[in-house]
Amino acid sequence: MLSNRKGINSGAAYSPDGKKIAITMSFLGNPEVFSLDLTTLNATRLTSSFGVDVDPSWSPDGKTLIFVSSRTGMPMIYSIALDGSRLQRLTYAGRYNATPNWSPQNNKIAFAGWIDNIFDIFIMNPDGTHIERLTKNQGNNEDPYFSPDGNFVIFSSNRTGTQNIYVMNIDGTFVKRLTYGLGNCVTPKWSASPNVVQAITP
Repeated sequence: MLSNRKGINSGAAYSPDGKKIAITMSFLGNPEVFSLDLTTLNATRLTSSFGVDVDPSWSPDGKTLIFVSSRTGMPMIYSIALDGSRLQRLTYAGRYNATPNWSPQNNKIAFAGWIDNIFDIFIMNPDGTHIERLTKNQGNNEDPYFSPDGNFVIFSSNRTGTQNIYVMNIDGTFVKRLTYGLGNCVTPKWSASPNVVQAITP
């Protein structure tokens, strides 16, 4: 067990070197992002706000985290250094941004954004510039995750009525459905092998 602290313990993400996890915990009262050392289980608090801070994702060099925060009223994406410095808001568009994921090449961030009353997949530069919308007019599209080579994005979508897993190029072209007949499939992750994708079927 990594954490049995009172309250929320969710959204654990392993650091690139496998020595830490980033996790949202609320044992101090408000849901904040912490860095948890896997050897000592010591927790270092990284965020401090009146909003909810969730969905942490590591940069490939392990020096920066991106996460979602509602500190301004609407959930948007922020970045922060591992020592708690250099907090920066990255997104300003839409009503809700969620599940950010950093590309292995450190040059793009993918996320789900609520615009036009629907979730779609977007990518942007690590500093929040050059936002591109990859999906549109095809149901709700969520949970983006980069392939190990950074050339593809997997995501979940209910475009056919049931939530299934899809893959596309990072420019939004050549969308292919991957799951059939498994019920709702969500939160896809690419394994270290480029040929294996994992997902949750509630």
